[in-house]
Amino acid sequence: MYNSYVTEMAFEQCSPEKKEIDVVFPYSVIHFVLSGEGVINGQRITENMAFISFENNRLNYYPSRTDPWSYIYLRLRGDDVKRAFEEHHFSLGVTVVKFSNMDAIFQILSLYNVLSGKNSPDADKIIANAVFLLFESSHQIPPTQSKPKQHVEGMVDFIEKNYYKKISVEELAERFYLNKNYIRTIFVKELGLSPKQYIQKMRMERAAFLLTETNEDVSLVAKSVGYDDALLFSKMFKRYHELSPTEYRRQNR
Repeated sequence: MYNSYVTEMAFEQCSPEKKEIDVVFPYSVIHFVLSGEGVINGQRITENMAFISFENNRLNYYPSRTDPWSYIYLRLRGDDVKRAFEEHHFSLGVTVVKFSNMDAIFQILSLYNVLSGKNSPDADKIIANAVFLLFESSHQIPPTQSKPKQHVEGMVDFIEKNYYKKISVEELAERFYLNKNYIRTIFVKELGLSPKQYIQKMRMERAAFLLTETNEDVSLVAKSVGYDDALLFSKMFKRYHELSPTEYRRQNR
């Protein structure tokens, strides 16, 4: 038996308005997702999954606005938590596993609610060990399922098809179930550009093509790449290409 114990265990139904959690917990935590979906550290987590963190890891997580999580969470402390994590092949960072035995975790929660008022360290230890036993047949989800490059490729494809619309980092975050800061980080890492800069690049390159390959008026070209204000478009185009739209057309026809 591990010398580990549960300090808190509870059910939570997240609301769509639940604020994003971005914190370093001084204890180990496990969340068993019963329904809904959300994101932790850039990875999408849905029902029948659990996310597990060893102590002193930074966690950034939030539920979907349209289908928020419900989950059972617990906090762990004790001398053997690290050994339990290692023997169950959990990372000392954040681990995601498939987990479908929700009836059992509900039963453990019920037992915890009965015993928690007795202030018994032995009872809290039994609860912790019962939870670890549930993972004996669970399988970890390979971390390769959450690749920054794949995330960027998906968002780039979306931007290339919708560059003429008003696209924001907030929209990308909601559409792809990713954290805004994570999106900015992986764009810079993979492309050397922020999402805003990449959208601007797509618009300016498409505008350059339209100016050289068509006879459309500059104001119509501006609208075609997402600018209602032709003067703002001309200003941004000149900043990007170092020529005004008219000069660019004249030199590249």
